[in-house]
Amino acid sequence: MSETALHGSARKDVAQKQIGKMGWKIFGLLQIAIIIDSILMLSKSEKFKYTVEPFQEDFTGRLSWHMLGSRILSTASLHANSRGFGMEQLLAQKLAWVVSRLAIEMDEMPRAGEEYIIETWIRCIYRTFTDRCFAILRPDGTPYGYAYTVWALLNAETRQPVNLEHLPGGGFGDWVDGEKKCGVAPFSRIRVRETTPVRTIKVQYSDIDINNHVNSIRYIEHMLDLFPEEMYATHEVKRIEVAYHEEAYADETLNLYKQPVGEDTFDIE
Repeated sequence: MSETALHGSARKDVAQKQIGKMGWKIFGLLQIAIIIDSILMLSKSEKFKYTVEPFQEDFTGRLSWHMLGSRILSTASLHANSRGFGMEQLLAQKLAWVVSRLAIEMDEMPRAGEEYIIETWIRCIYRTFTDRCFAILRPDGTPYGYAYTVWALLNAETRQPVNLEHLPGGGFGDWVDGEKKCGVAPFSRIRVRETTPVRTIKVQYSDIDINNHVNSIRYIEHMLDLFPEEMYATHEVKRIEVAYHEEAYADETLNLYKQPVGEDTFDIE
């Protein structure tokens, strides 16, 4: 089979109220202690177990790229939330994580009914970007593939990037693991010179996520839909790479351009 690359009483009453308050305070202290202890016990990386459930596969019986992409992003959210810098904590501060770049390389996809694991960790932090890696693993620990993502933290009102070096409490630098392997080839330069779109799409309700723009994974679906079913019957997608340059919103129009750049390799804009 060929491989294809696509680039959250009065006195008695008083006594009862006081006991209630004391009980609440004691519980609160215990809860805080438990949370602190649990955070201290967490490792820099974390593994999350999944199963290819019914309707999560494509027509070949393999995990769909849409579901894999969604699992990768939800794994990142779970990891960040448990360590204090996820969407659950940041939304109250009017901040939001957005993906800037994404590359996924898969040697094989898990099939319907099979279990798989996604491990994630922070690889490095820059002033306005942070790199996060993923390993997609079989239950025995051998890799199906890897993913590499670049994220920016935006002010939800101005849509401008936040300086990650100036986050309260020192940010999340303690969670960085720059030594762990992430088996993804470097990002490439995507340049499409085609001037005639192969498809035009109007952004609809189902495209929009909590940040009120087109969901990152919807772009992957739109790209994959540019190829006929017959191609997926004889080919497996090896790599998908996406560079997100600008947000798209409801009712806007997306023009999709496709250009072959090598044998079974295409650039799409």
